[in-house]
Amino acid sequence: MPANELERWFAALRQQLAASRQRQLVVLSGSLDWCDGAFARLRQGDDRWLMFSDRDLGGERVALAKAATRLGGEADRIALDLFRGFNPDLLCIAAGMVNAGGVLLLLAPTAAHWEPREDRFAVWQDGKLSPAPRFLDYFLGAVEREPVIGLVLEAQRVLPSLPRLESLSPTPIEAGETAAQRRVLAELDDWLRREESGVALISADRGRGKSTTLGLLIRRLRRDSGRRVLLCAASRRVAAQALAIADGIEFMPPDRLLAEYPAADPLVIDEAAMIPQSMLRLLCRRYARLVIASTSGGYEGTGRGFRLRFVDGLPSARRLDLELSEPVRWCAGDRLEAWINRVLLLDESTASRAAAFDPAPPDYDCFAVKDGGAPNELLLEVYRLLNSAHYRTRPSDLRMLFENPDLELVVARERGAVVGAAMLNLEGGLANGLCAQIHLGRRRPRGHLLAQMVTAQAGLQGFASWRGLRVQRIAVAEACRRRGIGRELLARAAGIARARGLHWLGASFAIEPGAAAFWRQGGFELVHVSYAAGKSSGNHSLAVLAAIDARLEPAIARLGDRIRRRLPTWMTRFLQDLDADSTIALLRYSRFRRAPAAADLAEVRAFAHGHRDFESVFASLQPWVMTAIARSSGAVDRLLVEKGVQNRDWSQLEREAGAGGRRSLERRLRALVADLDKAC
Repeated sequence: MPANELERWFAALRQQLAASRQRQLVVLSGSLDWCDGAFARLRQGDDRWLMFSDRDLGGERVALAKAATRLGGEADRIALDLFRGFNPDLLCIAAGMVNAGGVLLLLAPTAAHWEPREDRFAVWQDGKLSPAPRFLDYFLGAVEREPVIGLVLEAQRVLPSLPRLESLSPTPIEAGETAAQRRVLAELDDWLRREESGVALISADRGRGKSTTLGLLIRRLRRDSGRRVLLCAASRRVAAQALAIADGIEFMPPDRLLAEYPAADPLVIDEAAMIPQSMLRLLCRRYARLVIASTSGGYEGTGRGFRLRFVDGLPSARRLDLELSEPVRWCAGDRLEAWINRVLLLDESTASRAAAFDPAPPDYDCFAVKDGGAPNELLLEVYRLLNSAHYRTRPSDLRMLFENPDLELVVARERGAVVGAAMLNLEGGLANGLCAQIHLGRRRPRGHLLAQMVTAQAGLQGFASWRGLRVQRIAVAEACRRRGIGRELLARAAGIARARGLHWLGASFAIEPGAAAFWRQGGFELVHVSYAAGKSSGNHSLAVLAAIDARLEPAIARLGDRIRRRLPTWMTRFLQDLDADSTIALLRYSRFRRAPAAADLAEVRAFAHGHRDFESVFASLQPWVMTAIARSSGAVDRLLVEKGVQNRDWSQLEREAGAGGRRSLERRLRALVADLDKAC
C-alpha cells in the first residue's frame, strides 16, 4: 500500500470512532517485519499508545508478564503484540482498558509466519510445542467472519472500507455520579442506617465504576456520619481509584486487618475476588458490616469463583445484592465488549446448553490434542461446561484445550449436548536423577504438577519416574448430576491409563466438602495436604491418587498413613486457620483414627464432666475429637473444630463469636464434648 495511505486510513478511522464513541479492533496480520513497520507508521508522532509486548517497539511498553498490573487503567490506543505469545487473558485485559472511541490494535502472525518457539504460550511441559496455531486460527477466523468489528490489515490486501458506525451515547454523569451509582449509594445509605449486620455486595463487569462508587461512599460516610471506615484490597494499586476519590482514607491490606483487628464500620473491600476466600470469611466473622465490590465477569478466573465459593455461601438474609450495569469507560451497546464476550465465552449468554434431559446413558468419547483433538465446536462446548462449574476457568484454558499436546479429553454427550467432561494431563516418566533433585527441592521443571507434588512435598522420592494421568478438570452439567456421569468419566480415564501402560490416575484440588466427598467415593487415596493456601482458591489443596499399576499400591497406602500420623500437629500449625467445613471434610477424607488409651479417655471425660482445664487435657482431647468427627456424617459445631482440633486462641474466638468471654466458650465446649462422648 502507498506510504501515506495507511496513515490517512487510520486517521479517518480515528475521526469516525471519536464521533461515534465506538471502540474498534484492528489487526495487523502478516510477517514480523511488515507488522512492525505498519505499526511504526501508525504511531509516528503519536506518543499516546500503550504497548503490551516483550519487544521494545518504542513508546510506553508493558511486558506481557506485567499486564495484570494495569487492570483498571485506561487508554485511547492500546497495542498488543501476539508475536511473542497469544494469551487470551491478556487480550481481555487490554480490551477492558480501551476508552470509548479508542482502538485495540493487535500485531498478529498469520499461520505461515507463526513461530511456536517464539510464542511463550505455545510451549508446554518438557518444552513440547503446540502442534499447530489452532487457537490463533480460531480467533482470526472469528475476526474475518465479522469484519466490521475487527478490521484486518495485511501487506498484499487493499485496506478495508471503514465501517458505518452507529453513534453511541455515553452514560450520563451528574455531579460525578451515574444514575446507577446514585441508586446504589442510596441503597447503601439506607442499609447502613438500619444498623443491620451483614454484607453489601456490589457486582459489575469491568468499566462500570465499582471503585468510584466505593470512593464516593467512603467520602460521604466520613463527611456525614463521622463513621470510622477502613478500605481494604489485595494491594494499594488495586484500590487506587477508590483511594483517589476518598482522599485520606485509611487503607489496610487483609493480612494486617486480621492481625490487628482495628475497629471499622463498615469495612470496605475493593476487588474482593482477588483476596483469598479464607481471609474473606474471617473478615466477615470479625466485622459486623462489610461493603464489598467485585468484578462479575471474571476473565482472570476470579469473578465466577468468588460467586461460586464465597457469595453463594453467605446467608441471603444477611446479604444486600447490588449491581452496576451501565458502562462508564465505554458506552452502552459497545460492539467490542459484546464481541470479545462472545468469542471468548465470557458472559452468561455463552453458558452450557446442557438441559435436564430424560435420564439416558450418555455417549462417551475420548480425544487427544496431539492427534488433532476434538472439533472446535465441541471444545467450545466443553469450555462452557467447565466455566459453569469451576472456580477459576480463564480464556487461556480455552487455548489449552485447543493446543496442549499432553492433554486428553473424555466427553459425555446426550442428544449432542456436552453434559460432562474430564481434562487429563499426561505426567511423570522423569529420569531418576531429576526425581532426586525434585525431592531435594533443587529442581522444579515446568509442568508435571501432581508428579512433582507427590515427589517433593508428599515425600515419595522417585514417584515422578512413574507415568500417569492427572485429572486437571472434571465437570458435570448441574442438571445432570447424581447420575453417575462423574464416576464414569473417571472410569474411562482409568481405562485410558491402563490402555497406555500408565501407572496412576490422580488429581489435586482445593479443599471443599463436595469435591472431597466426590474423590473419596471414587476410591482415591489422600496422599498430600498443601502447607499453604493457594493464591487462586484461597484454600489449601489436596492431592489424591489411585493406583493403576498394583506395584504402586503399598507406597500410596503409606502416604495415607503418614497424613493420619501428622494431622494432629498440622491442625495446630499450618492448618489452624482452615475453615471448619474444610477441616471436617479433610478429617473424613483422611479416615483419621486413633484409639485413646484409658488414661487419655479419662482426661477427656474429666474435661467434659468435671472441671479439668482445657490446656491440661488438649493432647488427649484433640485426637479423640478428630476421630469422632472423622467417623461421623452429620453436622459438627464449629467450636468443636476451632478449639477442640485447631486450638485457636480464646481471644480470637471471643471476638469472632461475640461470646461472653472465655468462661462462656469453655462451658459450651465442655457440653459439646460431653454430647460427643454420649454419642460414641
